[in-house]
Amino acid sequence: MTIIAQNTPLWLATAAENEIQAGRVIGWQAEHAQPVPLVAWTDETGLLFRVGTPVTPVVWLGDTRGEAVESAQRETRLATL
Repeated sequence: MTIIAQNTPLWLATAAENEIQAGRVIGWQAEHAQPVPLVAWTDETGLLFRVGTPVTPVVWLGDTRGEAVESAQRETRLATL
C-alpha cells in the first residue's frame, strides 16, 4: 500500500447511519485511480478510536474538526428538509 502524507492540517467529516463522524486526514492511499483519504477518526474529546478510510463517498473537508462537522451538519440538515 502506497501512502502519501498529508502535511498540512485537514479535517474530514462524513455522515454514517445518521451520525456524523470526523477525523484528521493523515495521508492518502494512492493505489486507486483517485487517492482515498486515510483518516485518524476521533471523538469530540480528541480520543482516537480508529484509523481508516471513509465508509461513504460523500465527505466534507475543513481546516478544523469543528468546521468539517458544521459543514456536514448543515448539509445533512438541508437534505432532510
